[in-house]
Amino acid sequence: MTRTLRSALAAVLLPLILVLSSCDVSLELPNDTGSPSGSAGRAQPNASLEVVNDGHSRFDQEVKNAITDVQAFWRTNYPTISGGRPYPEVRGGIYSVDGADVSTALRQRNACLRQDPESAQNNAFYCTADDSVVYDRSPDHLVARLADKYGVFMITAVIAHEWAHVVQQRLGSFDSSSDAGSQPTIFTETQADCASGAFIHTAQQGRTAHVSVDQKQLESTLLGYLQVRDPPPVSVRQISHGNGFDRLSAMADGIANGVGYCFGEEFAQRQFTERPFTSDVDYLQRGNLPYAQIIDPTPDSPDQSSLQQVLNRFWTQAAASADKQWREVGVRQEDGDPSCSGKQASDFDYCPDGNVVTFTDSFARQAYNSLPDKRIDERTGKVTLVDDAPADYSLGMLFVYGWSMAVRAQLFGAATADRDALLAASCYSGAFTASINTGDTQSFQLSPPDMDEATSAVIKLVPSDQAYGAHDTTALQRIQQFTKGYFGGLPSC
Repeated sequence: MTRTLRSALAAVLLPLILVLSSCDVSLELPNDTGSPSGSAGRAQPNASLEVVNDGHSRFDQEVKNAITDVQAFWRTNYPTISGGRPYPEVRGGIYSVDGADVSTALRQRNACLRQDPESAQNNAFYCTADDSVVYDRSPDHLVARLADKYGVFMITAVIAHEWAHVVQQRLGSFDSSSDAGSQPTIFTETQADCASGAFIHTAQQGRTAHVSVDQKQLESTLLGYLQVRDPPPVSVRQISHGNGFDRLSAMADGIANGVGYCFGEEFAQRQFTERPFTSDVDYLQRGNLPYAQIIDPTPDSPDQSSLQQVLNRFWTQAAASADKQWREVGVRQEDGDPSCSGKQASDFDYCPDGNVVTFTDSFARQAYNSLPDKRIDERTGKVTLVDDAPADYSLGMLFVYGWSMAVRAQLFGAATADRDALLAASCYSGAFTASINTGDTQSFQLSPPDMDEATSAVIKLVPSDQAYGAHDTTALQRIQQFTKGYFGGLPSC
């Protein structure tokens, strides 16, 4: 955030998605909690599929299971978006490679590997040059590490995204002479995320032969998918795949609405939130204000505003527009166990009786350092995944949700600790976040990484028992409500 609110990514990451001349190298994605494809409650048979340079590992088998089911999905669904034409099979083959050591034989055989053998490292991609798909099977590299941490369904999410590029090529999306081919990269990438979501919904319903996913696995996959966001760009030219919010909101829309939506007119009008840094100071701080400034409701300078002051101004105006009065919400840091009306509260909560957001220093610091991130060894390509990158707006979102609970209590006399409250608060929080991410706020504005941090908070911090609790909501539902509020404003809530 900039003061004007500043929140950011802990480190500018290496660009992992390469775009080759006449090759479309796309995304690397996460997976679910480390069990085989059949772990969602039903035994799943393994698929048999020809793969060039097959490593015959468990990872390779999970890829083959995913590809087989994704191709079956498109054989059924492609005619619905192609005017009835059947799905054309991939002609150039499927390649399993060790991204750190691509053999001369593979380079000679595959057009994209021949042009740039390093393109495979930490990657999975569709190559338009010869209509092939390549994936890096190295256990030390990104896709495998994501699968280890977030579960094997992460592999399926990656493959489903890549196969959407296969479909896009057949629909002319990469033909620069056509209307479809004139879209920016961020559009085709998030459209592929949307299509991946449509396939995920099919797997959720048990209509796949080799892969499956339950709710717990999907929650982990969504958090893992956040790891394949773009690094915060320093120029518009660096915008490619989208930030975490752009990508996950697209996937959520695909899960909810299906393939027709992803390739229809409504998605074609999609708005994106990824934007570059515009301040050297903000860039050097990675978009993060110090922890003390996030929790302090009274800034040092009179020409600055705290997050809490901006929240009170926003809701004062919103209440007035509905002929209601807003009572400013306060903040109270608890030294011991937090309490509300004489009862123990969570470590970050809204207390209606005192009209105050209470929090403990230990949990607030944990929230400030909570962003999933990755570190890549430039020499070896080895990936290390972390969960504690600085994220000032992840912490900020806990305050935003607290004020949203106050809306329920003050303006509607409604409960603040049930399912309806959390979903409504997600929508309100999206609307508020949009109001400080449009560039027209004088003294308080989000930084480029803050939408990643907001999304991370919606998935894992907000529903924590130490914060507001899940109340029978899912990460997908909270993302959908946050997205609705962000793009639709308060009237949509």
